Amino acid sequence: MKNRKKILIIILAILIILILFLSVFGIIWFKYIKKTPEPEPEPNPEPEENVLIVGMNNTIGNETPEPEPEPKPKLPTTPAEWTISIENSNSEIGTLYIPKTKLNTPVYCKQSPEKMEKMPCFLYTSGGINKPGVTCFTGHNRRNGKLFSNNKKLQIGDAFYFKDNEGVELEYTIIDKYTTVSTDTGFFNIETDKPIIALSCCTDASNDDRIIIIGRAD
Repeated sequence: MKNRKKILIIILAILIILILFLSVFGIIWFKYIKKTPEPEPEPNPEPEENVLIVGMNNTIGNETPEPEPEPKPKLPTTPAEWTISIENSNSEIGTLYIPKTKLNTPVYCKQSPEKMEKMPCFLYTSGGINKPGVTCFTGHNRRNGKLFSNNKKLQIGDAFYFKDNEGVELEYTIIDKYTTVSTDTGFFNIETDKPIIALSCCTDASNDDRIIIIGRAD
């Protein structure tokens, strides 16, 4: 009986120890080992790359877009375009100086009855003022020594000067002089790689005829 009782006590003690062990192990398991992992924080989304769209004005960050260059104005290419571009300036286009006749006068950009009372006027150009090609100025023969009245005194070999609004002054040597009718503009078609200026005015005898002075810059 004593041995049986002793065995029961030992078994009971073992059970108690086992229960205590399991209890402690369970607490440790649920509290420390079997711990529900916390969700990992989502990574910060990477900034979207700047997308450049063709045909749109795109800027990156705070950068100021460069202004588009202004288109260059189209230069005239024909005598008509050159002539119209000068007429549209509505201003004096330069100064004509003829030493032999002592004429020193501005030239206006287009024929005008009011302006021609005071100065010669531009009539035509095939390539621009003081540029290769033929340019024509026309003025009144007052028959009193003013404006182009003394053009009849000019001879081949004499010189005159024209200074344009860009400050370019060229010396023109007279290479031809003749009288023709008012409708004759054949000198417009002179082929040249030099600047030519033609001076046109009435003759002393007739308002229908013209004295043409051709000067070339070499």
